[in-house]
Amino acid sequence: MQMLTSVDLPEIGELRARQEFFWLDLDDPDRGTVGLVGEMLGLHRLAIEDTQEFGQRPKLDTYGDQLLLVYFGVGEDPEGLPEPVEVHMHISGRFVLTVHRERCRQFDRARELLDRQPAESEQTLVYRVIDSLTDSILDVLDRVAVRVEEHESEVFNRPRARDRDRMAVLRRALGVLRRVLVVQRQVFDRAVERIIELPGFDERLVTYYRDIGDHLWRAIDDVETARDSLQGMLDTYTNEVQERLTIVATIFLPLTVITSFFGMNFNWLVKHIGSTWTFWGLGVGGLVVSGLGIYLWLIRSGLYHGPRRR
Repeated sequence: MQMLTSVDLPEIGELRARQEFFWLDLDDPDRGTVGLVGEMLGLHRLAIEDTQEFGQRPKLDTYGDQLLLVYFGVGEDPEGLPEPVEVHMHISGRFVLTVHRERCRQFDRARELLDRQPAESEQTLVYRVIDSLTDSILDVLDRVAVRVEEHESEVFNRPRARDRDRMAVLRRALGVLRRVLVVQRQVFDRAVERIIELPGFDERLVTYYRDIGDHLWRAIDDVETARDSLQGMLDTYTNEVQERLTIVATIFLPLTVITSFFGMNFNWLVKHIGSTWTFWGLGVGGLVVSGLGIYLWLIRSGLYHGPRRR
């Protein structure tokens, strides 16, 4: 059982002549390479065309004793946002061909594991390939959960516009991922049925595939939980901003009334408010006492709870 990461036509021809099972993993090949490898492996023309065109939803196509499974793992973009990684898996009883545009680091780990502990059978290798993609989903979602907790601590301590924008972008990315995972979970059970029906495969690994299905359900639940938490924090941010604006307006509205009253040119005010003590006592002192009274009233009424402690 061989693992290949580049197109070596003579070696592939020898493996097929010996009927030795192999895994060929291609990272961002061009259309010509996909067509050449597909013809050599005897892939259906429609399967080759599908693999030459990415941007598809999770799906399963059956072509005789070969399957095309479009399955998604998850990576991270430069900003650390979850990003679906589309992988086209051509599965038969003689080989597994995986094609992807973005690098899938989980495949690197899978190959390292296979080097240390070779697969017992062809179906074990297929299981490990699918399982590695599923593990990539859970790994990224674990890091997303940490980011959500960090946002949660920030939004209650010091809500800022940039945090709101980051939460909104993260929630939108999770929405894209959720749509992919829901379809993938629907396709997965049918894919398992077709895989175990291939020549040389049996039902001994059904239990392991069921575990992958459970992981997909967990991933969907994690995405939903993170999106709900982010939406709640966005609502909290809006409420926090509105609360602060209300407090500011509540403080300054009475002060504005006082200053506007003293700003009116009544004869008595003009004649009696001219000394230094009246300026500091009635003018500045009146504002300070009024502001302090409003502050105490806000705390007593429950509109303001004082500075938050970390």
